[in-house]
Amino acid sequence: MVFEGKLTPFLVKINRFASTHVYSCSLCSQKGFICGICNNGQIIYPFEGTATKRCAICGAVFHAECKSRSVPCPRCVHRELLKKPRSFWRKLDLDDNFEICNAFEFSCPNS
Repeated sequence: MVFEGKLTPFLVKINRFASTHVYSCSLCSQKGFICGICNNGQIIYPFEGTATKRCAICGAVFHAECKSRSVPCPRCVHRELLKKPRSFWRKLDLDDNFEICNAFEFSCPNS
């Protein structure tokens, strides 16, 4: 199949069929994701090629454009913050204008 040049058209046909099914099936279409960066409500799927990107650490799906502008992954940040001990969440020292807050620094690997 590969040597005859039939594999690529065959896989493209399967991909098109599966994509059409996911978009039109009431059950499968609910398996999509909402971009955690822009939260615009559009349902996105990991198989949408160059339009989406996945976080290498947690697997979250984002618009490729949004992910290129956002480091680190918001889901990874949230998960790391949930792991912090209770003592980490002390009362914040804010100035009178509530503009400066030096409560903590968060370090997260680039994802």
